[in-house]
Order: sequence, then structure tokens, then C-alpha cells
Amino acid sequence: MTKCHRTTTHGVADVLRDDIVERIRPEVEPPTAPVRPIIMETPRVLIRPAPQYEPPLRVDDVALATLPRPVPRQRPPAPPPATRQALSTATTEARRFAIATVTLVLEVLDRRRTVAQLEPHVTRGLLDQLTILSRSTAPASSASLRRVHIQMGGPGAAEVFGSFERGGRVLAFAARIEQLPCRVRTPPEKRKRTLLPRLVEYRWQLVDFTIA
Repeated sequence: MTKCHRTTTHGVADVLRDDIVERIRPEVEPPTAPVRPIIMETPRVLIRPAPQYEPPLRVDDVALATLPRPVPRQRPPAPPPATRQALSTATTEARRFAIATVTLVLEVLDRRRTVAQLEPHVTRGLLDQLTILSRSTAPASSASLRRVHIQMGGPGAAEVFGSFERGGRVLAFAARIEQLPCRVRTPPEKRKRTLLPRLVEYRWQLVDFTIA
């Protein structure tokens, strides 16, 4: 009986020892499957065109860029001496005509001369206006011409302006004269050469007159 008790006691001790050893032993599991390699994936990058910071080129800009550069403006050449001489002669004649005709107009308006004396020097329309004006006004004093200025617009036209005095007051006037075709009587020495009783000549005519 005693031997059997020892055997039982040793058997329990072995079981406890084995249990303690199993608990203390590190748990190492054998690899059951092959190790997979680690694959690192890079993130996807979307590339887009950069935004335009300048406005788009218009068709007008392209057209302007292709236009030729403007040529610097040059002064027109001076007129030949013959043209300058003709303009100088026309200015002298225009000034002489303007002084005489404006003086005559003032005398008609003062009723010191008749309207018929203006007929060879003014146009028909202006003659009618001066006739009405001379009949509607009766100035108390006569007018005297003070200054006359001429601004040529070419060999056949000129702007006239100046001043006159009446009753202690100084008034201004403006006028325009032009060279217009006028019918004139044929001189006796030329009547045998032509059948026309009248010829056409260009003469200075007063076409406008205004008192300020």
C-alpha cells in the first residue's frame, strides 16, 4: 500500500511541473504561411495646366500689331514764287475792294447813297437784304469806317472783319467776299471779234454782311 501512494504522488508532481514549464515557455508559433512582401503604393497625382493670368489675345490686338507704323507727318512744301505772288496780288485787290464796298454799304445804310450804287458790287440776294435794312432804319448820325482786316481763304475768297464808329459807339462787322463770274459789256474794240454783246469776267463780290 505504501508503494502505490508514492507512485501517485510522483505522478501529480510531474503533471504540475509540466504545466508550469508550459506556462513559462515563450509562445512561439511556427510560421504557417510564407511572409508576403510589403508593396508601397505611391499616391496618384493629377496634372492640370496652369491658369492664365493674362487676358487672351483679341483679334483687334493682332490686327493693330500687324498694322504699319504711322509715317511722321511732314510739312507741305512751300508754294512756288509764282503762287505766292498771285496770292499777294489777290490779297491787295481783296483789301482794296473790301474797304471801298464796306464804306459804300455804311453810306447806303445812312441814306447818304442809293441802293442802286451797290448793284455792281454785291450779290442779288444781299442787295435785297440791304434794301430792306436801309428803308427800316434811320440812324441819327453817320458811320465812319475805322479798321478792316482780311483773312484770305484762297486766291478767290476772303473773310473780312473790322469795326466802324457811329454816334460815339464802336460797332463790329463781318463780311465775306468772293470772285464770281459777272457779265460785263464788251468793249468797242472787241465787238468785232465776238458776236456776244457781253462777256463774263470774274470780279470781287460782297456775298455776306453782318453788323454785330
